[in-house]
Amino acid sequence: MRVSGVVSRVESGYAWVDVTVAQGCGRCHEPGGCGGVNIARPLAAASQTVRVRDEIGVRPGESVGLVVDDGTPLRAALLAYALPVAGVLLGAAAGTAVAPVGGSVDLTAGIGALAGGVVAFLLARGRSAWTQDAAPLRLERAGTQHGACGR
Repeated sequence: MRVSGVVSRVESGYAWVDVTVAQGCGRCHEPGGCGGVNIARPLAAASQTVRVRDEIGVRPGESVGLVVDDGTPLRAALLAYALPVAGVLLGAAAGTAVAPVGGSVDLTAGIGALAGGVVAFLLARGRSAWTQDAAPLRLERAGTQHGACGR
């Protein structure tokens, strides 16, 4: 996906780009379009400032495109949702497996689920911190769109 923005400042190898959230691919609002921009609408302001590594030498006031590589939203969703759910389920299974005979299986399963969820959350958060500098966004000069769907 590609959205347009304007560079507000450049500093220490990074560019701060003001983008309008209500953009998206050229077919987002059409029947059969991706509709991906609609997911952010209730949660976001009309515009945001995004910090992106400046690899193309932009200047303040310059119009640019911010590109999110294909597959990035899916990986983010898996990291944010699937990993914690898997942690809870695996923790509950482990808690059930180690429950003492005649003891409270529900209690140990609940403790295992909580522990598995916390471990998965910490792993997901750590993974996010490791990749924070390598943001999945890249800058393009205005007018260098590639292919269909605004890329």
